Amino acid sequence: MSKLYVFLPCYNEEQNIGILIDQWVGQKDELARKGVELIIRPIDDCSTDNTREIMNLKKEQYSQTLVQPVFHEVNKNLRGGLNTSIETFLKTGQEGDLMCLMDGDATHDPKYVQPMYDLLEEKNLDCVIASRYQPGANVVGLKFHRKMMSDFAKIYYSMVLRVPDVKDYTCGYRIYRLSAIQKLVEKFGHEPIKEQSFACMMEFLYKLHLCGIRFGEVGFELRYDKKQGASKMNVFKTMKNSLLCAPKFKKLKKQM
Repeated sequence: MSKLYVFLPCYNEEQNIGILIDQWVGQKDELARKGVELIIRPIDDCSTDNTREIMNLKKEQYSQTLVQPVFHEVNKNLRGGLNTSIETFLKTGQEGDLMCLMDGDATHDPKYVQPMYDLLEEKNLDCVIASRYQPGANVVGLKFHRKMMSDFAKIYYSMVLRVPDVKDYTCGYRIYRLSAIQKLVEKFGHEPIKEQSFACMMEFLYKLHLCGIRFGEVGFELRYDKKQGASKMNVFKTMKNSLLCAPKFKKLKKQM
């Protein structure tokens, strides 16, 4: 039986992480019927609220086999959460295993892992993205300026980076094969993600593309109305960084 390691990077998500872990546990039996064992690995990035305590409570509730928290000793931001996920997956994963990453704020519903996994297997892909730009997709509760930024990002990144079969460059809800992550680290080294801002998700995707990774997308419903607590994203700073980063990533291809 292959394993699916679900990494949930979190900072001050005490209102959301318990709900999200419960939702993931709800997918356990259906994944098992497909021959996949679920392992949930929430990552606490030195939260100042009760996020860590809730993770430990969920570990006690569901067992250490199912819920295995990871605790940073220093705050590393989203970039650090991605690199920790990559490093941990490479250490514990075996041939045929999968890694799923998603936001820890309960805006992504774990139920979409089922069609994502099905597409991964059906098309023999390396990475499947939960996309806001595929049939059946919907966005609920997102402020107008945030939606406009996302739509602009889709157009801009598609023009600059041109990754085949990808429309959603920034959504963090993705499934990866172990072999894809191994290729990433072989080509870009330890801690392959360098960007500190939310542009790190785009960096992750594009570097995988440069490794010859095959992508697919599944439409999903993004539910910002379910998120508890304030957003941590500085919208205009994120937009500025993304505009500057895309041409920089494009240059990586010329350097190879």
